[in-house]
Amino acid sequence: MTIMTKKDLRELEEYFYCVGYKHWYPFPKELETQLMDTYGNEPFPHEWNEQDIFEGSRKIIIKYFKNNSN
Repeated sequence: MTIMTKKDLRELEEYFYCVGYKHWYPFPKELETQLMDTYGNEPFPHEWNEQDIFEGSRKIIIKYFKNNSN
């Protein structure tokens, strides 16, 4: 069983910071809540794997910043 933890969320923030999205660091609380609501619990009867969480989170993060950029 794999879920996103606060540690995973911090590592994801650090990843995006290191690959060049420094203006996205730290993630807004609204985005953190959205990610934890989506990946912080197993979607019974299905299970997440690490790739599901990373790819799904990546899409949510990019969409969030695309929609909230000025």
